[in-house]
Amino acid sequence: MLKSKIHRVILLLLDALLIAVALGMAYLIRRDFRIEPEYRLQYLHILPFVLFIRILLFFFFNLYKGMLRYASVSELVAIVASSIIGSVIFVFCNLILENFPRLGGLPIHPSGESVLRIPWGVVAMEGILSMLLIGGERFSRRILLTLSRRTPKNARRAIIIGAGDQGEAVAREMKKYPSRGFRPICFADDNPALRGKHIHGLPVIGSLDEIPEAIARYRIDDVIVAITHLPPKKLSQIIQDCKDAPVTFRIAPSMQDVIEGIVEVGKIRKVDIEDLLGREPVKLTLPEERNYIRGETVLVTGAGGSIGSELCRQLATYNPSRLLLLGKGENSIYEIASEFRYNFKDSEMVPIIADVTDEQRLRGIFSEYKPTICFHAAAHKHVPLMEMYPQEAIKNNVWGTMTLARLADEFKLKIFLLISTDKAVNPTSVMGATKRLAELIVFSLGEKSKTRFLAVRFGNVLGSRGSVVPLFKKQIERGGPVTLTDPNVMRYFMTIPEAVSLVLFTGSMRDKGRLFLLDMGEPVKIADLAKNLITLSGFDPEKDIDIVYTGLRPGEKLCEDLLTELEGVQKSEQGKIFFTRGETLDWQKLQSHIERLKSLADHSDKQGILKSLKELIKDYHTE
Repeated sequence: MLKSKIHRVILLLLDALLIAVALGMAYLIRRDFRIEPEYRLQYLHILPFVLFIRILLFFFFNLYKGMLRYASVSELVAIVASSIIGSVIFVFCNLILENFPRLGGLPIHPSGESVLRIPWGVVAMEGILSMLLIGGERFSRRILLTLSRRTPKNARRAIIIGAGDQGEAVAREMKKYPSRGFRPICFADDNPALRGKHIHGLPVIGSLDEIPEAIARYRIDDVIVAITHLPPKKLSQIIQDCKDAPVTFRIAPSMQDVIEGIVEVGKIRKVDIEDLLGREPVKLTLPEERNYIRGETVLVTGAGGSIGSELCRQLATYNPSRLLLLGKGENSIYEIASEFRYNFKDSEMVPIIADVTDEQRLRGIFSEYKPTICFHAAAHKHVPLMEMYPQEAIKNNVWGTMTLARLADEFKLKIFLLISTDKAVNPTSVMGATKRLAELIVFSLGEKSKTRFLAVRFGNVLGSRGSVVPLFKKQIERGGPVTLTDPNVMRYFMTIPEAVSLVLFTGSMRDKGRLFLLDMGEPVKIADLAKNLITLSGFDPEKDIDIVYTGLRPGEKLCEDLLTELEGVQKSEQGKIFFTRGETLDWQKLQSHIERLKSLADHSDKQGILKSLKELIKDYHTE
């Protein structure tokens, strides 16, 4: 604080000196650099008045609250405005003195007959010179700082895609902070009116189709996308066009993020594979009038997983009265609980370590906390491992769902929502068959229950723990090879926020016994996804990073389906969500089959489990 006050006093004294110099220079110029003694006396007489007016106006325009190094256009406007107003006051006072010369007590003219009048040329020039000197004082330090900033020799040469407001802001930040290691070279934009223009001294070289040529011509290291709504297909096309160039692709934060203070313009990130989803992400927001979460006690199983944890985060925004975070792994539950205590301080959250197969433990939880809504995300999802240990898939995916569903019915929960998978359709794996059986449990029990039993089925989730993307990234970081099962494998993909928003939105649907799906566009070829990820990392597929095909693993198939042949589908009012009636079986017979499966699992009878699964799931087959 003391240092700041001293700084302001020094700045005020410097301004006073420059104003005195400006007034003196005005007299020198007006009197042809020969100031007679009487005009020297006049200068000394009016200087205090000029200083008082100008300094007072500088205080009024807050010119002593800013920092010289951050002098801006707004400060320049304040200097100009205060200078003009000061000059107007000077003119007004001089007009009065012309008509009433003795009011000011000015020196007498050498002739002795009249008061020595202030020359109008001095009045005009003093205002101009004060403005120039004060403005120069304010901006000289900023100019010197800018000139002193040196871009590192190893700075990465960057082309900015998009010459709009966002691109301009990125270029400005790069020039302002060269120490961040980027040197902006040029822009690319599809707007023909911008071609040949310069922004911050950087040329707009042409359309996005000319980026590969520009990369070679300007020796570009980084391609920075600064277009908020660049379609994923267009981004994919740019990456394909540049696949032979050794460049890294990066995404600049949107202007909305900058405005809201979420991120700084300078924090440019590498392109994630999520940016190449191949379609616009589906954004589902639960309307206020359909907020069925508010005031409810919500139980989330598998709360420490990638889907479960994101589900908990989004649930907290809808104001449940209590959120029960249930999971088997103590570390993952500890992490999400710690995050909640920091980010969601106003939400009542209870971390619970429990196994969904332990009926006695679950009954105690239901009795103590009395949940009204349950999101069942806990499951074993790893296809090859469940082929090796089908007994564990039965215990967790089938018996765990059965236990939770029966308790939900017994305790009369309002909603029970199962998170399923597209691998449950025409299953070729134990994991897929057990998830299909879990669907049969909730829909069959739902036929006779007052609880609304629902299920959501979606494909691979980008970025989840079981996704191929984290595996590919680790393999690329190690220098390869990237391993794929088959060049023709295709999967439907969605992001974690998409998956969770779908789950939350479907819970607001009024009917029961429905199976919901998201419009996920066209399936993505895993080989293309891997090649794009290698390119995004700045490497050349097959040249820098090898791709090795290992063959389909047990239980895997080339393509996944979202529906069976018997399942019809309808589009919801939302448009991006589809639904169908869930398949059901006789509840008593189904319970009997599942209890037999549980007995087989307890005795680790793998062959018995597979045979029983095929009897229950008619379209289950091994390839």
